[in-house]
Amino acid sequence: MPKRYGIKDRDVAAAWVIERVFDGTLRSGDRLDRQEIADAVGISRVPVQEMLAQLERDGIVRTEYHRGAYLERFDPEVIRETYDLFGMVSGRASESAARVMTRELSDELDDIVARMRDSDDDELNDLSWEFRRLVNTAASGPRMRAMLSTFRTFMPTAFVLLLDRKRNRARILQHYRTECAALARRDAAGARRAAEVRSAEEGEMLITELVRRGVFESDGRSELA
Repeated sequence: MPKRYGIKDRDVAAAWVIERVFDGTLRSGDRLDRQEIADAVGISRVPVQEMLAQLERDGIVRTEYHRGAYLERFDPEVIRETYDLFGMVSGRASESAARVMTRELSDELDDIVARMRDSDDDELNDLSWEFRRLVNTAASGPRMRAMLSTFRTFMPTAFVLLLDRKRNRARILQHYRTECAALARRDAAGARRAAEVRSAEEGEMLITELVRRGVFESDGRSELA
């Protein structure tokens, strides 16, 4: 894997792991070989160890003393739990941001959403995280920001996967427009609801995509399947 300048080695290694979870190469309970990851990514074992510690804090891997690191359970219910939690936390942040919304911040968010429409997939991913960063830092305290940071390993890679389907992209853009409008109105309840609904729907989109790719078997619950 080529070196990506400006990005921490541990984050590149984390993306390598998550990508292989999403393509089915890594399955629940699989052991993660530190040297294999280091060789594949082209880095030393030190950032790989840092990455595994981060993924353990994020609930993606578990480490066993003298045995190594293993992938935690990964199935549709784990996806739903992840997106439910992300919706709760980001919804709370959006609610807080709505209460302190300024014209300057509202205009900045409007500009981001307008740029989303004509962006490519990588740009849309970056813009969505910039939107969330601005909302999250508008009024959230340090504990809230720390909780939100635990999703930064998983969500960006998952988001790109969702964009393989044009229908998903259109729905995601609509959710951001809805949240942005609620924030501009300083509608705290509406902003929170928009963030929660978007997150829940993205979770179902991801399950549908992983079923389509053969990573999961259908559990018959996803409305988007």
